[in-house]
Amino acid sequence: PRRRVTLRVEDVARIFLRKQRFWDDGSPIVPLNREAGSTLRETFSHRVLGVTSTALAAYWNEQYFLGTMPPATLSSSEAVKRYVATEPNAIGYIDANAADESVRVVLELDATSVD
Repeated sequence: PRRRVTLRVEDVARIFLRKQRFWDDGSPIVPLNREAGSTLRETFSHRVLGVTSTALAAYWNEQYFLGTMPPATLSSSEAVKRYVATEPNAIGYIDANAADESVRVVLELDATSVD
């Protein structure tokens, strides 16, 4: 909640594809994914990154050989929320119902933005 930044969907996509790796102040961005196959991750990949999980896996296989590692993976929205609440450089995604005052929402996707 201490980091004040405005992000668009395109900004979040660049962060999670590791094309933007630092915040404006030079601090490293720590993106956090949910586990592969989870409904939330599938929805995030489709709506924010614009790719299927299969295409995303292929992207990360290619990036790995270029020396770029994918975001860390956590197994629950609660784990993502706790990490983001304590690490000012972290960014993650959770169900909107799980957000509380311990984190700051920088982007909210509503049902009307579904492709």
